[in-house]
Amino acid sequence: MKRLRDNGSSSQSKRSPGSSSGDFYGQSQIPVGGGGGGGGGTPRKIITPNDAWTYLMEVKETFQDQREKYDMFLKVIIDFKAQRIGNVDVTIRVKELFEGHNNLISGFNIFLPKKYEIALEDDEAGPQTKKV
Repeated sequence: MKRLRDNGSSSQSKRSPGSSSGDFYGQSQIPVGGGGGGGGGTPRKIITPNDAWTYLMEVKETFQDQREKYDMFLKVIIDFKAQRIGNVDVTIRVKELFEGHNNLISGFNIFLPKKYEIALEDDEAGPQTKKV
């Protein structure tokens, strides 16, 4: 059975905010990279809780044999949501945790404002400069 039908009741969907890992950014939909329209490229999509959940499951699966890395990632996200760390710190920590996993880094970039995106290791020749 699919759980999608449970979402029909709006009173139940508000019962436990923050209990869903898909809510780790504190909003149900997050427009990503919408800080200014001065560049080319395609507009970024709206990020939904399902996108966050799917990404979280990808991280968990990638580190299924390294549970401590997954747990450290969750701590980083919790600290970020609680505003104990900012955009710069979250990018530094995620880049260190996911070193060598460009798919996870590029997946995480969709949740970040464009100016805080993490440069991929193989992207050194790209237009984005590496941050110190």
